[in-house]
Order: sequence, then structure tokens, then C-alpha cells
Amino acid sequence: MTRHSEATFTQQNRTKMKFLKKTLLLCVIISLTQCANAQEFQNLFNGKDLEGWSGQAGFWSVQDGAIVGETTKENPAKPNTFLVWDGGEVSDFELICKVRFRGNNSGVQYRSEVTDPVKFALKGYQADLHPKPEYFGMIYSEKTGRGIIAQRFTKAIVKPNGKTEKVATIGDPNQKLTDWEWNTLRIVAVGNNLVHQINGVNTIELTDRHPDALSQGVLGLQLHAGPPMRVEFKDIQYRPLTGSIGKKLIKAAQEKPQESKSEN
Repeated sequence: MTRHSEATFTQQNRTKMKFLKKTLLLCVIISLTQCANAQEFQNLFNGKDLEGWSGQAGFWSVQDGAIVGETTKENPAKPNTFLVWDGGEVSDFELICKVRFRGNNSGVQYRSEVTDPVKFALKGYQADLHPKPEYFGMIYSEKTGRGIIAQRFTKAIVKPNGKTEKVATIGDPNQKLTDWEWNTLRIVAVGNNLVHQINGVNTIELTDRHPDALSQGVLGLQLHAGPPMRVEFKDIQYRPLTGSIGKKLIKAAQEKPQESKSEN
């Protein structure tokens, strides 16, 4: 190889190395940007209309800056019907919203499946909103056959055989919750660890190792069948969680148990 050829070859290698370094740097920047964006809250409700949501006609509206779901004696929901977020499936995430309800119970459905696209019926996990104190903020499994997985004040593990073990009592037994007042609901779901919180106090903490545990699915707001009812949601903030951020957040969300307790 001549000196001229060697110089040309060396210059070409330097050019390639510069290109590779720039490409690698760009990839890192894009990756970090996507990661950062993935952790930011987005508002799922614009406060004006139901853009971004789908539900059965005649039940849902927007009034005074809130999503309103309402049934009457003349217009009941049969079966439970949901307003479903159009943004795709959720997996690991944090959701915070304000909610109030009366007449019947409601809930926020997550990691769920649409079973009836006409009546907008869902099955899957639900952060239950219930007038009975022991059920307010519990975790319920809608239409899966599992029913109540863990009531309020419960830290539990569901084993691979489907058996639920209560491992601790959590929350504040003196916390008073009123259905027709604005309550702040927070859900943190990372892997098989799920936390529900009402007004800053944990209502359930669950590790779900059940064979039918859910890892992803749609998000929905419940309007319950039965007696006439009304539910209102506003300030719906959602963010997907990834990697170490999700792990740190779920760990931080799990409170120190007040009372250790094991049940066979």
C-alpha cells in the first residue's frame, strides 16, 4: 500500500469513527428523551369534551369541567358500562384523579379487556369506589371470576395457587371517606405490585402472583348497573412507568405496615 493510499485509508477510518460517534450520541439522546417523556404526566381529560374517550351513548357528558356518568330509573346501565380511554393499553403506570359519586359504587378499571364493544363492558382490575368504608379503594377483579381480591386496609400476596395471604394491616382506620365529596384516587401499578391510595392514604397493597394476573390492558371509568347513580371525574393525570423509576416509585408507595399479620 502506498503512502497516499495509507493516508486515504486512515482518513476514511477517522471519518467513519466520527460518524459512528455522532450516531451513538444521537441514539443516546433519543433514548434519554423517550425515557424522560415516558415518565411525565399527561392530562387525559381536556375539561371541555369527551375527546380521547369512548363510551355508550346516553350515559356520559362533560359538566362544569368534569366527566359525568349518570344513570336514571328510565335509563339504567345493563350491564356495568365504562368510558374507555382511547390512548391504548396501560401496563406499568401511575394515575391520579379526583372523583366523587353517589347512588351506587363506581371505579377505575385498568389493565382490562373490552368484552362488549357495543355496551362498553370490561373485565380486569378495578380500583373500587364504594360507599361502604371497607370497600372504598379496594381492588376488585371485574368479570374474571376472582371478585374481591383485597379489601381496604389490606396488604396481601396472591400466591401462584390462587390463594390470597394477608400479610399486614395498612392505612388509617380513622380516615373518613365520603362518596359525594371530591376524593383523590391514586393508582400505582408496576409488574405484579399494585397500590391504591385515597386522599394520600394507602387502601390496598397487592402482589398478584395469580395465574390469571394481568400485565396490561385498557383503562376505563365505571358506571354501575342497578340503582340510579352519578359519578364525576376530573384532573385525570396519567404517566407510564419504566425501568428503575417504576421500581423506585412502587417501593416508595408501599407504606410501612402498622400491624404484621399472616393468615393461612
